[in-house]
Amino acid sequence: METTPPSNGPRPDGGPRPPSFQDALDYAEGRVAELDLPGLRAAGVYRTPLEYYLVGTYPPLKFLHDMEAEEVFRGITPSQNLYLHIPFCEQYCTFCHFYKEINSPDQMVERYVSALRDDISGTAERVSAQTPGGLTASSVYFGGGTPSYLKAHQIQSLMGHLWSTVRTTPDTEITFELHPGVVRQPDYEDRLDAIREHRVNRWVFGIQSMDEKVLARLNRGHGRAEVYRLIGLLDDRNIDNLNVDLIFGLPLQTLRNWYDTLTELMDAGLRKFNIFPLMFKRSDPITRQYINRPQDFPDERDRLRMHFMAEFLLFSTGFRRGPVFYYAKDSVHSRQQQNKFDSIEEDNLVGLGVSSFGYIGGTQYYNVCDNREYLDRTAAGSSPVWRGHSLPPAERLRRSLMFGIRSGGADLAARGRQYGIDAVELFAGHVENLQKLGLLDTDGTAVNLTDLGCAFVDGIGHTFASDEVVAGVLAANERIESPSVDPVDRYDYSPIGRLDLPGGIADRHRDGLLRDGAVE
Repeated sequence: METTPPSNGPRPDGGPRPPSFQDALDYAEGRVAELDLPGLRAAGVYRTPLEYYLVGTYPPLKFLHDMEAEEVFRGITPSQNLYLHIPFCEQYCTFCHFYKEINSPDQMVERYVSALRDDISGTAERVSAQTPGGLTASSVYFGGGTPSYLKAHQIQSLMGHLWSTVRTTPDTEITFELHPGVVRQPDYEDRLDAIREHRVNRWVFGIQSMDEKVLARLNRGHGRAEVYRLIGLLDDRNIDNLNVDLIFGLPLQTLRNWYDTLTELMDAGLRKFNIFPLMFKRSDPITRQYINRPQDFPDERDRLRMHFMAEFLLFSTGFRRGPVFYYAKDSVHSRQQQNKFDSIEEDNLVGLGVSSFGYIGGTQYYNVCDNREYLDRTAAGSSPVWRGHSLPPAERLRRSLMFGIRSGGADLAARGRQYGIDAVELFAGHVENLQKLGLLDTDGTAVNLTDLGCAFVDGIGHTFASDEVVAGVLAANERIESPSVDPVDRYDYSPIGRLDLPGGIADRHRDGLLRDGAVE
């Protein structure tokens, strides 16, 4: 794998070179032209950039209520997916909406690692009381924040305790997120070695863009040089399961530099990409940038072009789509993502750490979203569980459809039998409408996203929400006085009933998709 920008020579893996910029643009423009944009808007599927958000949880945080850990952990499955949140970062990336603390002193990091160890132990005890095997991980994911912010001894302390407490199998997928800026730390090699020695077998690092101006605007704290340095260091350690995160819709991003980012990384030999549209939260600096200078951002039509350009380039060079937003040249996709969307009822999601969320035995829940409270609770031997809601069968069915269509599709008949509901009959009209819009394929019982549907997957997903949940979210909105600081709004990862963001959006960004537009 290359550790410097690729030349015009043959690709490292011997595969085909990506199509030209013009070919990719022509394809993307053709796909956008196929869309019934007024129909998508009328159906509630099309969301403007400020309205758009992925379906991260169901029900949303705003619908949840205070809940005790003993209620949450009832009915947990024999095997689980674990998520551990590391909330520390060196800089405030303008687009990041997850819980984080910037440049925390080492004493605070040590306290948090100790608290997370206690959280792991307490959770293991609660799980053992429900299922004989205790915590048994199908997958483990270290996210943030920036997990690579931890020093080598902190990584060893945390992971050593985890592996002494949690059962794993040879097939357990263990993911660790890295920031490319880790290569500037004096102990960067010790950190990478500690991660590798503790059985991590999937490495994810956020690049977002390979354009230096875009990275500077995002306050990413790294450039192209750090990306290539990190790739080289991982290659030196014979680590080949590398996954990179990219975002489209960013400030100063153009169709051309988006194409260049994708093709440069493909030419460098990377084989797995996680590609997301930019999302806005009221509390994020990038939202204020968009409101004040929308002309610095790709418009709505270009955002769609970027999605279709990426798929054209990847599919043309042998990549396959797994769950929506995840692409791999290898035959195996991320187990953590597959489980999250396909089998969450069989392998529950257990959230560990501040602000993490999970889904256990039909209950959606969140941990507290304040680090001081998290530290106090764990120090007192209490659970950090904050809010939750146990779903009745009808809501579990809706949830399974929202997430199932993102991955392998959803068999309405089979899922209906699972929850004792005639799902084919219940959603017949809704599925027919989505099929007419070109978003779903169906044989009458099973539904799958079309390629066009993948561009609107979260808009499609949120239309399966029940009237009761939507009404509950809207009622919660009325109780929120300061959305930018209220954790119930700030850490609500859902498009359902989102509070309107401030106005001031230029016309082309508000309704540009409903008019003809030209490539800019």
